[in-house]
Amino acid sequence: MARFGRSFVQAATQPQYAQGLFTAAQQMGAAPARRRVAEEQEKRKQAFAAATPLERYNIAIAQAVKANDLDAAANLTAKRDKFVADQQVTTEANISRIVASQMISSGASEVPESITYGGQQVTVPSRLKSSILEEANELQTSIDARETAIKSAKLTDDYADYIANNPQLLERNPMLAKTLKKVTDPDSGILRTERINGVKTLIKAVDEDRTARREAKYGDAANEVRVQQLVDQIEARGSKTWKWQGNDMADALGDMSDSERNTFLKQAALAIKQNPDATDSEIIDYGMSGMRKMIPGQEQSEAITENEERLANQREANIKQVMVVRDVSREEAIRIINKIRAEANRSNRLNSF
Repeated sequence: MARFGRSFVQAATQPQYAQGLFTAAQQMGAAPARRRVAEEQEKRKQAFAAATPLERYNIAIAQAVKANDLDAAANLTAKRDKFVADQQVTTEANISRIVASQMISSGASEVPESITYGGQQVTVPSRLKSSILEEANELQTSIDARETAIKSAKLTDDYADYIANNPQLLERNPMLAKTLKKVTDPDSGILRTERINGVKTLIKAVDEDRTARREAKYGDAANEVRVQQLVDQIEARGSKTWKWQGNDMADALGDMSDSERNTFLKQAALAIKQNPDATDSEIIDYGMSGMRKMIPGQEQSEAITENEERLANQREANIKQVMVVRDVSREEAIRIINKIRAEANRSNRLNSF
């Protein structure tokens, strides 16, 4: 034991050995801290996995803010707000469809106060009643048209008028134009069965186009919901946060008349339609572009205003052209144009090096 003690003392007096003992002690002391960090990380992972999509957005935003990555926080906030707006409008659209179908099935003429949705009793918002009645009427018209087609082998006036007022249907589908000509020409000589099938084909095309337009309206509604959410945030925070080019947005909104506020809402919603991932500041800037004369120092010359209108008209023409050439919806056409523009910007940046 004495020999061991002397050996230990001799070794302990060596610098390398002393440093080794110190490092070992540090590692032993740090082990509990590392375990706690690992446990906290695992808890956060489990909490994130169990969170709802909205909660995940909030967690990610909080982490970005904590890391002082404000650009990431702004982008995540924009995506979260879009998600919330889309969810709200999708839910309302589903409720509208369910109520309209139930009204047709039961023969009811008035919108019910509530329905069962998602296993729960949900109150039908009063603002949806007009759109529900419109959808019920369209659904009933479609049912009646099919019955009429089978009995008379003729296209009803409602569908004939829709096709006449929407020539793009036939422009996108030459076969549909031929079908219409055969069905409406009394001297075409086609059999009754073929005429009935042709009428059904035309009805189906109109119904699909109406559905696409309705879904586009839901998309526009989601954009307006998101803008209203942003306005609510601005008014709640007042002059503490939201500015536009150095001016108080809360005061600007408060000074707007109803028509001016509506212009701002529509303009801001258009910004989201053109760029679904637009940040709050981008939405505000675009929404205020039509309201410059309300804020001192933001008046613009007629030449600039005319140029903005020209660019807007050109973009609208491009969208319509892509819709026709690619045979896609408006939303898909906008995505295609944005993708082309992004790729062009990327190429320009690369060529500048």
